[in-house]
Amino acid sequence: MAGVTTLDVDGLAVEVWYPAESEAGTPRDVYDLRDHLPSELAPAIPDDAPTTFTTPAHRDVPVASGPFPVVYFSHGLGGYRRQSSAITAHLASWGFVVAAPEHAERNLATVLRVAMGTEGASISDDAYAQILAAHAHLASEARFAGALDLSRVAVMGHSAGGGAVQALVDRSPLEADAWIGMATVAAPQASTVPGLLLGGSLDQLATVASMDELFDHEIVASPARLVRIEGAGHLAFSDICVIGRERGGVLAIAQDAGLEIDELVVTLATDGCQPQALPAEDAWPIVGHYAVAHLRDALGVSTPATPITGLEPDAATCFGARIGRNDAR
Repeated sequence: MAGVTTLDVDGLAVEVWYPAESEAGTPRDVYDLRDHLPSELAPAIPDDAPTTFTTPAHRDVPVASGPFPVVYFSHGLGGYRRQSSAITAHLASWGFVVAAPEHAERNLATVLRVAMGTEGASISDDAYAQILAAHAHLASEARFAGALDLSRVAVMGHSAGGGAVQALVDRSPLEADAWIGMATVAAPQASTVPGLLLGGSLDQLATVASMDELFDHEIVASPARLVRIEGAGHLAFSDICVIGRERGGVLAIAQDAGLEIDELVVTLATDGCQPQALPAEDAWPIVGHYAVAHLRDALGVSTPATPITGLEPDAATCFGARIGRNDAR
């Protein structure tokens, strides 16, 4: 079972998913995308619009007995800290604590303000420092006392979050033991920390060609694995395509409310949500399987007596034709 809580780290919001004690009848956590919009835009979205997402986690339930390895997650440009809760909660249910800072300097609210031409709005990237701040805070957070194994740490990023992963692995004091990049063209190059690249065949931002170049030209340091999900787009690694699907998706809801959306935001909000794309719910089990298997293997998490890790070629047969590529070096 996965729990979730929100920490305030000197004004920095950090969402934390964690292995939790089971509590019968505890409702699943729900978040509203409107909470991540600029305050001046959120009121334009009708109250009856389907803007919520029910996550697999349960809010503020007791932490299970640890200690558990820690994974730091960096969201993408135009994203938000809870954007991939279907995946981060899955990791927590498998025995990992996952911490995701809100990158306010490049999150959804900031990208929308820049697109609207709001005075003073600009995009930057402080993810590196924010994750290090979250790491320092977790070590002293009372509710996680005894639950964290900070000697086993991994970093994970989606899209622009891959830049944070690269910096944290290649040149930070974090001393990460594993990394995962999802739909990204930035990844560690100067380290031998084991890595996993996950991409989609329909992604028009982190394209097949660009991710293949990272892997095949050994720009990404070894050991590394590349897994491609057939039919998946850029947002298959997030919750976003599921939110408001019955009304045409989050973009359609915004446009129906009279909001003007520029081309960059349209791309960020729709890549992977098109009718021809693999539904995100069908991509999540693949992402979850390989992320958990990679982390357990790289971090030395105890496994049953069987030598099977979940990374063997035979494991891909469970997903059939949805695995377009699964190579390691």
